[in-house]
Amino acid sequence: MANRPLLVVEDSDEDFEITCWALNKIDFNRTIIRAKDADEALLYLFPAQKKDGLPGLMLLDLNLSGMSGKQLLQRLRCSESPPPVPVVILSTSDNPGDVNDCYSLGAAGYLVKPLSLELYVEKLRDLTHYWFNVVTMPVQNYRVPS
Repeated sequence: MANRPLLVVEDSDEDFEITCWALNKIDFNRTIIRAKDADEALLYLFPAQKKDGLPGLMLLDLNLSGMSGKQLLQRLRCSESPPPVPVVILSTSDNPGDVNDCYSLGAAGYLVKPLSLELYVEKLRDLTHYWFNVVTMPVQNYRVPS
């Protein structure tokens, strides 16, 4: 996924800064795009509205203001041509209902934010390595079928 950015959908300034700090600790060298809500995230996900390609991965907080993370997953799932971007939930909730709901709505993963910053750095290292270095993703110039 040559230089595809990371999209972080997070409304909390503090949580976004901590995520960026942790990514910096692992020398994550891709562009990080922030969407503060689900509507802003949709602008990055649908190619008709995006000129410079899709993100390689989306980290999605569940508790967003306005449309929730689960509602965004539902909207993506119901889309006629959802963008081929893996969505990993990044949440403080370890509620089995939330986990099951997110997977049933198409989440590619679910990461519970740990209390330890060291563990958070380790989890993000493993997560980004997997999605940006291990798996093969669809080509970047994805187009919505007519």
